Amino acid sequence: MTHAIELRGLHKYFGRNEVLKGIDMTVEPGQVVCVIGPSGSGKSTLLRCVNLLEEPTKGKVFVQGVEVTDPDVDIDAVRRRIGMVFQQFNLFPHMTALQNVMIAQQRVLKRGRREAEVVARENLEKVGVGAKCDSYPTQLSGGQQQ
Repeated sequence: MTHAIELRGLHKYFGRNEVLKGIDMTVEPGQVVCVIGPSGSGKSTLLRCVNLLEEPTKGKVFVQGVEVTDPDVDIDAVRRRIGMVFQQFNLFPHMTALQNVMIAQQRVLKRGRREAEVVARENLEKVGVGAKCDSYPTQLSGGQQQ
């Protein structure tokens, strides 16, 4: 079975500051993992290294068996299969929660409106905000927006 995510000896330096110090980790399909720690401990850097928004200094990152740190990888193809929520989520204020969740599916994955809506509704239900489908970002709490 292929791991959803696998990190092998992941290091990241910013100048002389080593932020990630040899991280080894696997995440299985369907597994929920929380990355916690104090501000500045490297949580966001770790997540950004998973899809090469930040390039690791050393080590390997695999997503569904594909080594994303391989210089020949089609990173755009890998990124189409990765969903990430950042602290600054920047929702489109003129769009409802449902529309915000649908847009990447339609533009990046080229899903039709009907399929994107079904998937969006399912995902909003999964995270407990299904009842907020028609709400705009200003009508949602920070946690609901995230």
